[in-house]
Amino acid sequence: MTEQLYSLIREYTNLTEVQARILTYLPAALNFAADISRNQVYICAKGKNKDMMVILSASKPSFDTGKTHLMEGDTFLSEEVAIATSVLRSGEKVVGRKELEIGRIVGVTAYPILDNAGVPFAVVGFMANHLEQQQILTDTAYQILQLPLSQEEYRQVRPQDGILILDAVGRILYANDTASGLYLVMDRDGSNKESVAGKILSRLPLIQKVREAGRPDCQEERIGDVTLFIWAFPLLKDGRVIRTILIVSDVTVVREKERQILVKESVIKEIHHRVKNSLNTVAGLLRMQMRRSEDEDTKQALKKAVDRILSISQVHDVLAHQSGEDIDWNVLLNKLCDLSVKSLGNRSWELLREELRTSIILNSEKAVHLSIAVNELIQNAIRHGVSNQVGGILVVKDWMDTDGLHIVIKNNGKQLPDNFNSHSYGLGLQIVKTLVELELRGEFLFRNEEEMVVAEIICPIGEMG
Repeated sequence: MTEQLYSLIREYTNLTEVQARILTYLPAALNFAADISRNQVYICAKGKNKDMMVILSASKPSFDTGKTHLMEGDTFLSEEVAIATSVLRSGEKVVGRKELEIGRIVGVTAYPILDNAGVPFAVVGFMANHLEQQQILTDTAYQILQLPLSQEEYRQVRPQDGILILDAVGRILYANDTASGLYLVMDRDGSNKESVAGKILSRLPLIQKVREAGRPDCQEERIGDVTLFIWAFPLLKDGRVIRTILIVSDVTVVREKERQILVKESVIKEIHHRVKNSLNTVAGLLRMQMRRSEDEDTKQALKKAVDRILSISQVHDVLAHQSGEDIDWNVLLNKLCDLSVKSLGNRSWELLREELRTSIILNSEKAVHLSIAVNELIQNAIRHGVSNQVGGILVVKDWMDTDGLHIVIKNNGKQLPDNFNSHSYGLGLQIVKTLVELELRGEFLFRNEEEMVVAEIICPIGEMG
């Protein structure tokens, strides 16, 4: 916007470089001035043709959904914008009216923009949608333009915000209806809202803070059962605060909902933590049973059950340490890999985890199904591929593409026989196939690939939450 304004100035006017730079500092302040005055605001200057005036910048209140009456680049004969011409001639504020179209007249208050030598070279005009204007608002908005700040230092005004304008000693010069209703909350020594104007707002430390700093600031005030967010903007002249603008928002309901969400998240995290502990307890009981069993097949079946339970436990452990019901899949997959390695103790093979640099966030329910399937494939690759192999390699990797989420587990163990197909699947692979195809609406592939045995899960993005 600054570059566009500068280009307009250079193309349509004979303003000096210093004057042009003064105007390029104004756009952000102009938007805020429009919000405070509740008027459409424009800046104009004489064109290269001295009988013409050019609109260089225009803004309207952020909550105004109507069209802007004047647009950047619009040109007018000087007599068509007599108010602006009068301001440039006198260097003083001028209040008048303008006919936008036949039968439609609006109120206009215009002020001079001065260069470093005090010479008026441009005009800022405030145009209401009606004839009546509150001069306290337009005067304050004009003062905002005297010391413009960066875009980030302003706060957009919303229709439901309370606006208060205080003088140099904190006396209320203006309060809109919302602010009048909030006045008794902010200053309980005040009387009824009909007499807000003229009262001194004495109970807000923020006011003194911004006066001393000379910069905008904000804070929340908890007053009784009400929580107010207050943003204060000091207006300075010759280094002294002459007015202070307060924008006040009642955020009681918002903060209460945030508090409820935090409580809910804490409860959910505690539930996940307890579920994880319960699953670990069940796994411990199964381990005890496994140690007491004399039948080798029974031991292996119980060991597989323990591994499956612990994989689900890892999901709840991750959920217990992060917010919401979504889960970072890479964090969970790393935990599953660590669990598989730790459960084996000494090993003669190497695990290679090829991890994505970006996070993959999944719905927790889908993550549970996927983690069980992946855990089965990791355990299967270890048992039937690399467990007794010197120099064995197990690779676990994942990535995203247009097909969806891919998880690949491959090892350099014994190759699959030529006649191997889905009818050859044991219980573990049948579990994987069922979870992937029915619960995740995905595809499960199991194949030889060069020197490796490869298991791949492909899940459509839309099915993963």
